[in-house]
Amino acid sequence: MSKVDETTDTATIQTFCHSCQQDIQVKLPKAIVENAHSYPVSHAYLHGDPAHVLILYVDRQYLVRGTELSETVTIERPPQTVPLNAMVLLRVPRRYRETAMAMLKLRQAMASDVAILTGKSQNAESNYLGALFRLGYLQRVRIQHSYQYSIPTQNDMRG
Repeated sequence: MSKVDETTDTATIQTFCHSCQQDIQVKLPKAIVENAHSYPVSHAYLHGDPAHVLILYVDRQYLVRGTELSETVTIERPPQTVPLNAMVLLRVPRRYRETAMAMLKLRQAMASDVAILTGKSQNAESNYLGALFRLGYLQRVRIQHSYQYSIPTQNDMRG
């Protein structure tokens, strides 16, 4: 079932999630359907605890023609949102709490590396990474830049 409101830029689609076993409402931007080159159009909707993705296949009349469930959630953020084009995986499930504690220790070590790369203080980077972790948004960060450390020699300092 879908409801298209002519006064807004979104269509409200009601469907059933077989993972949650409940009805959900998805707000779909009209531009996605109107600007599509082929139909049905796929739209991924992230929800639930633990997080999972419901992929909806919607036709021109905003009717759901099929659904697909994905348990694996990977979100790549643009460089403006997360420094150094990091890959952030959402939500640490309860069964991985020990991994989360290990990540806290890794975060402390990683903060100094990120601080060196960004030129910010280690404290600022540690606070930023810590906030992401506490909010449940940071499970693992993989920095996609290669770097190495070197100690400058006297020749480097003269040049």
